[in-house]
Amino acid sequence: MPQHWDALVHASPDGWPFALTAWRRIILSVTEWELEDHSFALADEEGLSVVVPLQIDRRSGVLGITGWGGCGPIVADRLSGSARGAAINGAFAQVDRIARQIGAQALRFWLPTVTRSVLEEKAAVLDDSGFIDRSGVAQVIDLALDEAALRSAVSETARQTIRKAERTGITVAQEPWSDLIDAYYETHRENYARTGVTPHPRGYFEGIATEMAPLGHSMLWVARDRDGVPIAFHNDMQFGHGAWYHTGCSTAAALQNGANYLLFWHAMLGAKVAGRRWYDCGEIFPNADDRKQKGLTLFKTRFGGAPRRFVKAEKIYRNDAGRAVRAFHRLKQLAGLGR
Repeated sequence: MPQHWDALVHASPDGWPFALTAWRRIILSVTEWELEDHSFALADEEGLSVVVPLQIDRRSGVLGITGWGGCGPIVADRLSGSARGAAINGAFAQVDRIARQIGAQALRFWLPTVTRSVLEEKAAVLDDSGFIDRSGVAQVIDLALDEAALRSAVSETARQTIRKAERTGITVAQEPWSDLIDAYYETHRENYARTGVTPHPRGYFEGIATEMAPLGHSMLWVARDRDGVPIAFHNDMQFGHGAWYHTGCSTAAALQNGANYLLFWHAMLGAKVAGRRWYDCGEIFPNADDRKQKGLTLFKTRFGGAPRRFVKAEKIYRNDAGRAVRAFHRLKQLAGLGR
C-alpha cells in the first residue's frame, strides 16, 4: 500500500513531499507534537483515485491535511474535469465524516504554490462547501530566466549585500544533511532563542535528514565563514518542477556579514541547476505592521519574482465532543499517563 500511495503522489499534479508516506513517518515520530493519524485513500474500479494525509493535533483539536495543512487532497493524474472534481468532493466528504467521528474542532489545509495543479489553476477550489478562505500571498521566482536575468531582477541592495558576503570570505555549498544535523540544530536553537520562538524538536530535523534528504526532496545549503565554520543554513523542499524555501537558520554573525543573502542566491541557482522551474520564497505580508513579517517580506522580495495567491483554507466544526476529547487528553497528561 505505501508504494501505491507514493506512486500516486509522484504522478499527481497535486503531488508534493508533504503527501508522501515518508513525511507522515517524520511528523508522527515527533512525540512532542502529539499528532494522531487518520490518513485515508479512496479507490475506484481502476485503483487509487485520491489520497489524503490527515492528522489531528490533539492539543488543539485541529485536523490538518498533512499535520498542519501542507497540501490538499492528492488526486490521481488519470482523473480530470468532472471526475477530478468528484474525487476532491469525495475526499472532503470523508474528511468531514472523520472529523465528526473523532471530535475535531476545525480542518486546515494549504496548497503549495509550485505544484502543477496550482500553476495550471486546476487545484482544489474553495466553493460553498463550508470553507473559510484564509489565503495569503507568496513570492515566486521563475527560474526559466538565465542567470544574468535572474541576477538583474535582484534588488541593488541585495546584490551589494551578496558582494559584501563574498568579500568577507563567506562560502556557500550544498552539503549532506546527515553530516550537519548537529550543527544545524545548534544554530536552529540559537536562532529561535534570539527571536523568542520555541525551537522545533530535534527529531523533526533528524527525520528530514534520514527520510527526505535521501529521496532528493530536502536540499541543505550551508554558508561558512572564512574559517570554515557553518553560520547559516537554507533547506529547500524540491519536487517536480518546484522548489520551496522550507526551513533555515543563522547565527547573529550571519545577519551582519550578508551570509543569508549569499545563501539564498546560491540556493535559487542550485534549484535551477537541479531542473526546477519555479522557486517559492515562501509567504510574504505586503501590508503587515508586524516588524518580523515586514522584515521577511522585504528580504524575500529583494530576490525578484512576483506575488502569487497562496491558497489557505479552514473549516470550523461545531463539535462539543471535541472539547470533551481534549479535556480527557489533558487529564491523562496531568495524571502522567501519556497520550
